[in-house]
Amino acid sequence: MNIRRLQPSGRPAVPQGPVSPRELIGVGSAIAALIAGGMLLGWFVDSRTGATPTFVLVGLAVGIVTACFYAYVKFKSFLKD
Repeated sequence: MNIRRLQPSGRPAVPQGPVSPRELIGVGSAIAALIAGGMLLGWFVDSRTGATPTFVLVGLAVGIVTACFYAYVKFKSFLKD
C-alpha cells in the first residue's frame, strides 16, 4: 500500500535531507540582524528624544524576543519529518 504524505498546501511532501550550512548561516544572520536592528532603532529613537539608555534597552529586548521567535519557527521547520 502506497500512502502519500501531503503538505498543508495539499502538495505531496518532498523528503528533505540534512540542513545545509547555507541555511544555518542564513538563520544566524537573520538573528543577528533582528537583534542589531532593534538596538539601532532604539538608538535612533534615543537620539531624537534624549532618553539615553531607555529605548536602546527596549529595542534590544524586542530584538531578542523577535530573534528567539524567529529561531523557534525556523528550527521547528528544520526538525519536521
